[in-house]
Amino acid sequence: MTTTNKSNHEPIQLIGVQNEQLVVNPEGLKYLNGLKERAVAVISVVGLYRTGKSYLLNRIIDQPIGFAIGGSVNACTKGIYIWGDPIIFQTASGEKINLILLDTEGINAIDQDETHNLKIFSLSVLCVDT
Repeated sequence: MTTTNKSNHEPIQLIGVQNEQLVVNPEGLKYLNGLKERAVAVISVVGLYRTGKSYLLNRIIDQPIGFAIGGSVNACTKGIYIWGDPIIFQTASGEKINLILLDTEGINAIDQDETHNLKIFSLSVLCVDT
């Protein structure tokens, strides 16, 4: 596995929450549309809220401050975020692909209901299964 240095060391919101509805962020969509030069592979981290999903992704990208993390019981991530630069990954066959990382809002957050949880989970699975 090989990676390249990233120039945009921050996440971009891909899916936001407005008035209890999930909406696509135009900046996130623009970012994805710009990834046409290579095939894309996606890693999406999904799980219960406050269980270290953002921390795990920060470890993967080797950034001490990347995806937002916090020290309270309140969720930090709302919606779905994508890392601001693809990781250029070389496969075993030598093909270079864009590896993108998705950080998702935690399931069973105290301020969300089952329907919201299902939407976030479903969207993250659909993003990986492309």
